[in-house]
Amino acid sequence: MPAVPHTLLLAAPRGFCAGVDRAILIVERALEAYGAPVYVRH
Repeated sequence: MPAVPHTLLLAAPRGFCAGVDRAILIVERALEAYGAPVYVRH
C-alpha cells in the first residue's frame, strides 16, 4: 500500500490563556486609573 502524505496545520501560539490575558488587561487598567503600586495575588 503506498504511503499517503498528511498535512499538519499548527495554529499560531496565543501566549496566555484567556483568563491570564484578561487579568493582565485589568492590572494595566488599574495602573492607568490609580497608579503604582498595584498588588496582585495569584
